[in-house]
Amino acid sequence: MLDAVTRGYLALHPASAAQTLARLEKRDAADAFNAMPRPLAAQVLEYMAPASAAVCLGVLPAAVAGEILSHTALPAAVALLRMLDAKHAQAILQQLPRAKAARLKLRLRFSEWVIGTFVEDDILTLSPNHRVGDALRLFRASGKAGRLHTIPVVDAERRLLGIVDLGDLLSNPDRRTLQQVMQPVEHVLNARAPLQTVVDHPAWTIHSSLPVINRNGIFQGMLHRSRVLREEEAHRMSEIVERNEWLTTRTALADIFWLAVGALFSGPPKTDERDAREN
Repeated sequence: MLDAVTRGYLALHPASAAQTLARLEKRDAADAFNAMPRPLAAQVLEYMAPASAAVCLGVLPAAVAGEILSHTALPAAVALLRMLDAKHAQAILQQLPRAKAARLKLRLRFSEWVIGTFVEDDILTLSPNHRVGDALRLFRASGKAGRLHTIPVVDAERRLLGIVDLGDLLSNPDRRTLQQVMQPVEHVLNARAPLQTVVDHPAWTIHSSLPVINRNGIFQGMLHRSRVLREEEAHRMSEIVERNEWLTTRTALADIFWLAVGALFSGPPKTDERDAREN
């Protein structure tokens, strides 16, 4: 178990702790994760690169890894599980609560760079029959007050019917139904569309998040603009690194080629006169 000072440091500086753990031997890092309270371990894990996080959890028992992932944000957990071999990932999924495991399995069905992988699905949805007063109470109780300014309105089959703006809820009588308040959805994203296709979507100039549906029209969650920008930046950085490595390799091969060509034209190395007389 960790002492109070160490726990306090980890809670206040999870990013720094993640960098330190990533530099340790995998067994030492895994032992550190095992000693942390599970919610705290999940918090630190979210700041690690997926490959480093997978190395750490890969040497932990599946039960312990499952306890940590049960507290880990969905995008970080998905990225980590993609880095593990299928057998170990499946063993960890079996240790998770059924609802969380189902959500992770759904995300893992998508390829790595489609919108569905990055959707936040833990979203409050409302029925068109909800009244404004009830909607406001549910919104406050959801803990999403600081993150979302619009709420999706869905039917019994979770088909997206419209959205209701928080400002409209606050300006309408409590007994009015959302059917009377909601607005049509202008911009809807497809869960199987590549993430790169929405980086420059014009709706980002006025919306911080957009609703996502699957091919059957079922609401999947919200895609946040900040998430799109973060993933696009990471993707571009990866491309820059790969391009630089390719250019470095090409330059090195070119140098070797011209050295070889130069050696052919220069002929055998010359000997001085003394060596020649001795020979």
